Amino acid sequence: MRDVVVGVDGSVQSQEALDWALVEAGSRGVPLTAVLAWEPSWQDGPRPSEPSDFSHLADLKQEQVLTLLDEARHRTGVETITHAEQVQGSPAAALLARAEHAEMLVVGRRGLGRLGRLVLGSVSSAVVQGAAQVPVTVVRSSEEAEAPEAPEVDGSVPRVVVGVDGSRTSVHALRHGIEVARRTGAVLDAVFCWQIVTLAPLPDSWGWTPPIDDYEKFAGEQLDRALEAAGADLSEDRLQRSVVHAQPAKGLIDAARGAERLVVGNRGTGGFDRLLLGSVSRQAVEYASCPVTVVRRPAEES
Repeated sequence: MRDVVVGVDGSVQSQEALDWALVEAGSRGVPLTAVLAWEPSWQDGPRPSEPSDFSHLADLKQEQVLTLLDEARHRTGVETITHAEQVQGSPAAALLARAEHAEMLVVGRRGLGRLGRLVLGSVSSAVVQGAAQVPVTVVRSSEEAEAPEAPEVDGSVPRVVVGVDGSRTSVHALRHGIEVARRTGAVLDAVFCWQIVTLAPLPDSWGWTPPIDDYEKFAGEQLDRALEAAGADLSEDRLQRSVVHAQPAKGLIDAARGAERLVVGNRGTGGFDRLLLGSVSRQAVEYASCPVTVVRRPAEES
């Protein structure tokens, strides 16, 4: 059975990612695998009286993961099958390899690295920009306070926000968001952010500038086509359509305030398809106030 894989390192951020992943695995009815990837430091080097391997340290790391899982079960109250794994090696590479056949890979935004002041840690950055074909969710720590200028939002109804731009990747993101909304009972908020420079020229508009309403209508039609392609058949009270005249990253980040999660494609309609992570998805991962799931187009469609 496919599982949810989460990276842990003992930091507060990874503990919150572990809690989120445990709830997600329980909701999906699949096992959770917590992976602690580590590399020996000079402090762990062999002493004269000890062997040169690190089997003793590996045992300690395994016990650490088991303890973290026990604590997470106690905090969340979720009981599902769990597995603890420790891997000696590069954390990002180990997580990507372990999650190759998983349903989802989950990481915290920052870990125990020395550059904790960075918004996105080196491991989470490497993982989300890596070649994983499974959805990757980056969980924001509750310690990172909401921006004071954030607008008031109605948090009484759980929402799953999905960024749509008409690309095939965003259609896959929509399909993922639809599945989450159905499974969790949340409202799906499909958001199409547009600017004239991203929609121009409209069909049959060469040589003149159409009214702004025409652009908004065209954006709405693009959104409707994406929803149809993704098979969105949610009831009207479970589906919201949002057409926003704004820079895509800012529009999505604003729309996701108070949401349960934000789902984006790893790259959209921009001209840099060779990049693994587009500028919009990168900004969403770094600055959104809720967990962000990055969905990639299946390899056979790339």
